[in-house]
Formats: sequence, structure tokens, C-alpha cells
Amino acid sequence: METYSHAFFTWALAKHGVKAGRAAGIAGAAGATVPDLSSFAGTAYYVGTAYLWEGWSSMHSEELLDEIYFHGPFGATGSALHSAMPVVALLLVYWVFGLGRRDRRRILLWFLLGWFGHTIADFLTHVDDTRPLLWPIWDWEWSSPVSYYNPLYYGREFFIVSHGLMLLIISWLLLKRIVGRKRRRTLLPDRSVKRPPA
Repeated sequence: METYSHAFFTWALAKHGVKAGRAAGIAGAAGATVPDLSSFAGTAYYVGTAYLWEGWSSMHSEELLDEIYFHGPFGATGSALHSAMPVVALLLVYWVFGLGRRDRRRILLWFLLGWFGHTIADFLTHVDDTRPLLWPIWDWEWSSPVSYYNPLYYGREFFIVSHGLMLLIISWLLLKRIVGRKRRRTLLPDRSVKRPPA
């Protein structure tokens, strides 16, 4: 999935789904971007500002894409961050050492859950650009039947569904806010009307 989709869905789940609060929602969105940070850095290093103007066409060769996403320092870091092992280890540390007692607003928990959710979602939506889920313990990779972008593997349909769902959630939240404001106005007394003296 696109990085912004990971961040959006995690934020919506944390803040509006389970009502963990604003800070947890922001932390979840930040955690959901972690696995892709190395590819952002690799793109900035190898392609630079050309990516801003030319987009994907600025990545002119398979070798360049491999360096950014799979090999070299950026690719190796990306593989480590897309593995479930580091984040599962951190979640176990969180649980074993009872960090939830100190993390009352669940900021660290939602950061880790955002990261973990990104890893699982990518595992389920990558076809020809897969990474080992259990690296460094096991190099096994699974090629999903559904791609988040490749039209040969339902990429268009996935885009329509995921972005349609984001639009639906945004519309629902806006409607909820508008209705909430109108309710508050009707419940509050009108202070412009002067009351007769008692």
C-alpha cells in the first residue's frame, strides 16, 4: 500500500475506531511510515529532486530501483524494517516489561502497532516486490495474488477500494463533526436573548 494509506488507516483506527486519542492516532500514523523511511532516503540520495518533477519516470532503471528498495544500505534497511521480527520483538519487550503502565496514552503501543500493521499489509499486497516477512530468521517470501499498484494483479481495483474507503471514512468524520456542532448549538442556551428580570 502507499505510505499515506498505511498512515491514514492506522490514524483512523487509533483515534476514531478504538478511541485511543489524538496522540495515539498521530503515533500510529508515524509508526505506519517507519518501514518506508529508508526508501524515501534512498530516493532522495539516488534520484534527488528529479523525483519531485518527474515522479516514477525519474527512476530510469531496474538497477536503480534495486539499490533503493532491495540492495545496498537503503534496501537492506528497508528489508529489516519490513520484517515482522524487529517490531514483534519490540512489542514483546513492551508487554514483558509492562511498559503499558508508563505509556498511559498508548503512544508507544500505537507507534509499534502502526509499524506492525504496515508490515502485514505490505506482506498481503506485494506481488513482484516482496520482502522476507521473518528476516533475518527465515528468507522465505510470499507473492500475494493481489498487488496494491500492479494492474495485472488487481492493482486498479485495490486502488479504487482503498481510496474509496479512505474517502468514505473522511466523509463520515466530516459529517459526524458537522452534526456534532449543530447539536451543541441547539443544546446551548442562546445568550443573545435577554431574559426578563426575576
